[in-house]
Amino acid sequence: MTGNEIFMTVLKALGTVAVVIIISEIQKRSNVVGAAIAALPLMTMLVVFNLATDPKAGAAQASLFANTTFMLFWPGLTFFILLWAGQKVGLPFWWAFGGGVGMTFVVTLAAIFGLRTLGVKID
Repeated sequence: MTGNEIFMTVLKALGTVAVVIIISEIQKRSNVVGAAIAALPLMTMLVVFNLATDPKAGAAQASLFANTTFMLFWPGLTFFILLWAGQKVGLPFWWAFGGGVGMTFVVTLAAIFGLRTLGVKID
């Protein structure tokens, strides 16, 4: 990596960290506004932008990433569903959270396998 590539990588990392911190601070003041901002696919948008502007990746890689993210967005909803459902049935927060995280990994891996079985290209 050249000095410029390292600088750009550090700049991108700092920008990503800044987005997470800003959303966290906004949420402390307004849960609705913080959740609405977090519900936007900001991280995906940042990654797509970074890939598209990277000379080694380019627009084709950015488009492939965006399409794959769309396919895997749906199993990612498992986390939110199980966190909510676990809380509704009286599980402590961390049990519901852990179950949601664990099952999200399982469902996502199953979705990848299922999509590949159906002939959908997931790289």
